[in-house]
Amino acid sequence: MSLERYDKLPPQVGESKRDYALRLQEIGHEEMFMRKALAYHFHVEVSEFSAFFNAFELARLRHISMLRLLFPNRNNYSLIKKVSKNLGISDELAELWVARHNEVGEVTFIGIDDLRSK
Repeated sequence: MSLERYDKLPPQVGESKRDYALRLQEIGHEEMFMRKALAYHFHVEVSEFSAFFNAFELARLRHISMLRLLFPNRNNYSLIKKVSKNLGISDELAELWVARHNEVGEVTFIGIDDLRSK
C-alpha cells in the first residue's frame, strides 16, 4: 500500500470532519496522516485533535504500529512517552492505548510495506 498525499485526498462535497476522518480511517490511514489531512482541508487546530481522535481506534492503533516499526527496539516506557507527545495526550491515556495495541497486535496501514522494506 503506497502512501497517498493528504493534500490530494479532499473531502467530498458536504462531508463533515468526522465523516471525512472515518473515510480516511476506513481506507487504511493512521492518525498522523489523518490529522494532517484535517488540518489542511478543514483548518482544524492542533488542540482539537487529541479528544477528536479518541473515537478513531484503528487510526490510533495504526499510528502505534507505525511507531513500533520505525523504532523496533523502543521499550514500553519510551513508546508511551512518544505516543503521548505525538498525539498530544496524557501519559496515562497513552499507556492505555499502548496496552490496547499490545492486546490487538500490529494493525496494517497505508504505507506499512514501505516501512517494512527499509
